[in-house]
Formats: sequence, C-alpha cells, structure tokens
Amino acid sequence: MPTNPFCPVYDEDSPLVPPGLTAHSRKMKPAIYQVTDRVFLAYGYADANSILLVGDDGVVIVDATEDETKARSILAEFRKITDKPVKALIYTHFHPDHIGGARGFVDPCDVASGEVQVVSHESLPEFVSLTMAAGAAPILSLRNAYCFGAFLPLGPEGRINCGIGPDVRVRRASYLAPTLTFRESLDLTVAGVRMHLLWVPSECEDEIVVWLPDWKVLCSAEVVQGECFPNLYAIRGTRYRDPRRWYKSLDALREFPAEHLAPSHGRPVSGRKAVGELLTAYRDAIQYVHDQTLRFMNRGHTPDELAGLVKLPPHLAEHPWLGEFYGSVADHVREIYQGELGFFQGDPTTLRATPPTLAAARLVALMGGREAVLTAARQALDSGDPQWAAELTTLAIRLNILDMESRRLKARALRAVGQAETAIQPRHWYMTAALELEGRLERDASGGDPDISGLRPEVLVEALGPRLASERTLETHLVGAFEFVDAPGECGLEIRRGVAQFHSRRPEHPDFVARLGRGFLAGLLTGRSGPDASEGPVLVEGREEDMRRFFSSFEAPDMTRVRLALR
Repeated sequence: MPTNPFCPVYDEDSPLVPPGLTAHSRKMKPAIYQVTDRVFLAYGYADANSILLVGDDGVVIVDATEDETKARSILAEFRKITDKPVKALIYTHFHPDHIGGARGFVDPCDVASGEVQVVSHESLPEFVSLTMAAGAAPILSLRNAYCFGAFLPLGPEGRINCGIGPDVRVRRASYLAPTLTFRESLDLTVAGVRMHLLWVPSECEDEIVVWLPDWKVLCSAEVVQGECFPNLYAIRGTRYRDPRRWYKSLDALREFPAEHLAPSHGRPVSGRKAVGELLTAYRDAIQYVHDQTLRFMNRGHTPDELAGLVKLPPHLAEHPWLGEFYGSVADHVREIYQGELGFFQGDPTTLRATPPTLAAARLVALMGGREAVLTAARQALDSGDPQWAAELTTLAIRLNILDMESRRLKARALRAVGQAETAIQPRHWYMTAALELEGRLERDASGGDPDISGLRPEVLVEALGPRLASERTLETHLVGAFEFVDAPGECGLEIRRGVAQFHSRRPEHPDFVARLGRGFLAGLLTGRSGPDASEGPVLVEGREEDMRRFFSSFEAPDMTRVRLALR
C-alpha cells in the first residue's frame, strides 16, 4: 500500500518492478527538512519541493509546486514553523510543477496590491504561454500525460513514482504572473532576507537559482534535477537542452561557497565538501555523456548506435544522485545527435522513404503474410525478446489498425519491455501505450483546463496562429482589431492567404473591431467555445459576417482523436 498520503508512490517489492525503482520510491516520504534555522524545505508533498525562507517580518517561498491543494498542505506545515506573512514568491522556472500551486501560497489580491512580489526570469511568461495555450501545447499536454503516468493506476503495472518526485497529478493548478523580472542577475532583499538571483540556463532556458549569502544556502532549482541523472531530453517533447550550457551553469553554482544545497527536487545536502562533490559529479556526468556522444558521432555513428555505445562509467553510474530513474542516457544521446545534426543520419534512402503503411504491407508479404509475422512475434516474446515482438506486431497493425489480435500481442510485448525499465518516463509510456493498443485507455477529452487568468490576452491572440485552418483561407484577407474586457491594451490579427500575422498594436484599417476576454480566447484555443460563445466576442465596429468568418477560420485540435502508439 502507498505510504505517502500527500503524493502517493508505489514502494513495495514486486517481480514486475526493478528493485532499485521501488527503493527510489522509499526515499520520498513527505517531510519538512530544516536546512538552517531560517531555511526549510518541503519534500515529498508534491513532485517539486517548496522552500521557506524566514525573514524578519515575513517569509519568501521558492517554488509553488504543481497544485494548489498540495501547496496548501505544505503551507499548513510551514505555518507550524512561523505565522509570518508571505512577502514574495519566486519561480525558479516555468515548468508547471514549480508554478501551478501559486494560489495555494499567495492571495492574488495581495499580489495586485503590491503586498506580495512574484519574481522570475524575464522569459518565464513567454514559456508559460507556450506550455498552457500556444504552439504545441495540446500535443505536449497529451504527451505529458503518457510520460507521467496520468492514465495509469498506482501499482506495479502502473505508476511507481515520478523519478524526480513522488507524483505529479494535479487537482487544481493556478498561475500568478510575475511582478518583478530580470535578465542576468538580481540582488534583492525581502523581509530582511538578502538574495542573489542568477540566471543559469540548463534544464530550462529561464532557470534561475537563489543564493542566500548570509546563510550560505544555495537554492539550486533544477540545475540539479533531483536524486537521479538529469533529463537532457524528456521524451514528452522539449526544445533542445544544450548539455554544454547545463554543465557550465553547474560550474557557476560551484563558485558559490555553499554550505547547504536546497534543490527543487530531491532532499537537501549539507556540508561544503558534500555540496561540492555533488555539483562536480553532476556536471561531470553531463559533460561525459555530451562529449562521448560527439566523439562517436564524429566516427559516423547514428542515434540508435550511440544509444548502445555511450554509458556512464561506474564511478558516475553508481553515484547516489545519478541513477537513471527519470530519463535514460540512451534517449539523451539520441537528442544530442538531433540537436547537433538534425534528423538526417546520412543515408538518402530515408529522405523520401516509402510511406509506413505501404512499407509494412510489402514487408509482411515478403515475410509470408500476417500469420507468419504473428507467429514470429509470439516466438520472440516467448524467447525473451519483447522488443522484436513489438516491432513485428507493428507491421501487422499498420496493415489493419483494427486487428485486435496483433494489438493485444504488441501490448504484451510493450509491458514486458516496460517492466524492465528503471527510467520512469519510458516505463510510463510503455505501460500507457499498452492500454491504448488494448482499447482500454480512459482519458479525459479535455485534459483539464489550464488556468490562463495570468496570461496577457495579447499572448492568447498571437497563439491563434498555429490554429489557423490554412487550406480554408488561401483566398482570404481579413484584419481584426481587438479590445479586451478583462485587461488593458489592444492588438490585431491579420489572416492573409493561409497565414495569421499578429500585430502588437491596433491595425489602422481593420475589417472589424471586437471586444473579447481571455475566456473566449482560451475556449477558441482549446475547443470549449467558438464564435457564437456567450462570453464573446462583441462586435464594436464592422460587419458581423466578417467577424464570424474570421473566427471560424481557426480550429481547436481534438486530442481525443490523436493516437500516439496505435499507428
């Protein structure tokens, strides 16, 4: 049974789970760690930690976790230490598990009045918009769910932990926009707490750390990504995380005379020597994987070959903070190849490859037909080669996506592969893909509505660009100007022959002017509303027909129709 009531993990011995993975779960018991007499770290209550800095007449919170409910549980524990009011909330970076519990710690009215500062790097709001509403947000949301086991039950064939924390499930997320941002560094004193904030691009482009010079404490954010090897690539999908920048940021952290390390994932570390040793091992592991990948790339090796060639040496692989419990080195080296050279591996045959369905039909015919393929897949599975079984059954499924015998056989193969994984993100994906193949994947059609109240409406207007149904607008030229009912400012969007160009100012000669709010825009982006929705838009100038035609040119992706494994 799970022993963590706040954020459950599976920590029992099971033949279906590698022993190291359940041992990793047993580290994650919720506790408030006293780092110094003024610094306290909440670990195990959420996927990410929250850190309490106790000042003279108030407190500072570093990171808000992913969920308001979890944040309130942590705040209740912090209130046993002090009842001083929260004076500042610092986001170390934009990921949801560091900002989503904001309103559990802070009243938005206190932020609006200036009683509480919300501090971040200057680029955080842009990255938040990309995560919540813009760009690839819909597909990233679904891939996140596969990665973190959102559709899996807790147990040996489901969720075990989240690698860098116990569990990342969210009941209610919120976001409060920053009121103070900076670019390179910021010296700040809040409630008597002296802080030096430093930009350290690493896991995220907007990553910042907090150095407390009076207490010799370094809040290291996710530059140290918990008690496991860092995710140089996350299989859910990320922009390229340049390992060179990451280990150079770790070198910047090594310059601080830190006697205590308070990470945003994992337990705190105390002692100058222990902190220095950890930071050195962590940066060495990243540089080792990066440099050896490039070494073998320069011999002509391809991503799949690199995955078998580049492995951590024993002194790093056995380090207590470098186990492959989150992501996998084999996946990271593939991303380094992609980041340095792109997708093309050198064989021009792949540039204009035969479409997968046609290639599968031809291969199956050459192999003697569907039954011969499935017979070979069963033999592979029975002989302990589930990976080959999964590859063979994929050919049969591509001939007929409704072939349940082939799908069930592939699901068995994927579960067998997944059960051997200690890296939790690939493991979750194997198990979730098996459910998808069996037709047993129960997922919320909406995936939950993001809290977009902290986003500027102009950001949401610009986010409409990738939702344009270009094939319907190749002969269209319409310009809309927008006023907002819930924020100051104006902007415009111009549909011009298949492209939607954003204008940061009101266009001079729009075809129509509309007044609308964040709710309508969010609905248009996610599919919860359309041009006839009750919350807007309201025509101010121009023709109603033009406004309707304009908004009907955008489409929301239907994520219930997207298949990730069944293809």
